[in-house]
Amino acid sequence: MTGEPLRLRQTLPHGSGMQGSGKAQQISLLRREMAGIATAPPAIVARAHVSLGAARLDRLLAGGLVTGALHEITAAAPGDTPAAAGFVLALAARCAAARNAPLIWIGEDFASLEQGSLYGPGLALHGIDPARLVLVHAANAKDALWAMEEALKCRTPAAVIGEIYSAKLYDLTASRRLVLAAQKQGTTGLLCLAGPVRAEALSSGAETRFEVRARSSPHAASAGGRTPLPGPAAFDVRIAKARAGPAAFSIDREKFHPVFWSHREVLFRDALSLPLAAIAGDGPDQPPQRRSA
Repeated sequence: MTGEPLRLRQTLPHGSGMQGSGKAQQISLLRREMAGIATAPPAIVARAHVSLGAARLDRLLAGGLVTGALHEITAAAPGDTPAAAGFVLALAARCAAARNAPLIWIGEDFASLEQGSLYGPGLALHGIDPARLVLVHAANAKDALWAMEEALKCRTPAAVIGEIYSAKLYDLTASRRLVLAAQKQGTTGLLCLAGPVRAEALSSGAETRFEVRARSSPHAASAGGRTPLPGPAAFDVRIAKARAGPAAFSIDREKFHPVFWSHREVLFRDALSLPLAAIAGDGPDQPPQRRSA
């Protein structure tokens, strides 16, 4: 379909003596034209993506994280919840770097009591400017989902992050509301399910679903040979669900992909099997100008 108005072709001249037969043929023609509309291939609409930096994840997601969509993040086990939260923050930092826009974090109070609250200096070292992050406290998961839906209707933020502990109210209907709100203004939604929930147990309209588990990161040598310093944040990421196009059908949904997070570059890196040279530890605490690639 090219978008031009459809014009039905009339094959019988007006005034034909076979009126009954003519009407029957015209009806048959109309049915064929309508069948052509129904079977015509849909127009391919290019959607914007935010590259994650990690070549493997970008390739599996057909270009990166789809903008104007809803993405879910779960923990592989209860002990992996902090890693899942860190992965959400990294995704949000990538969105903010791509659009140079602020972020909104909406958290259920019980989730922060169970898993801990955001920490300003830690956010800065993660690649997020605390001055450009709006925090919203919600009394329960219902209020958090409502606030997230309303925030997604705003075009200003680069991403809206929601954190809920209880997934009882998060069903196909609730997710669909978030999806429609994200699509309307093109704002990316990141929903972190901080409570005990399996990725396969969810039924939603989200674009992608990531399951995250903690991964040991390489340590950096300290001065004087004392206790090694912590290295870059590392994650094992499984794409449990993807609706990113033809490439999504070839995703091994049982495989975890190891990645590192570089807060200075504000992007992910594929974890390599060979050791890398140690990164200098005397660099600036604040990340440099963020890259949008």
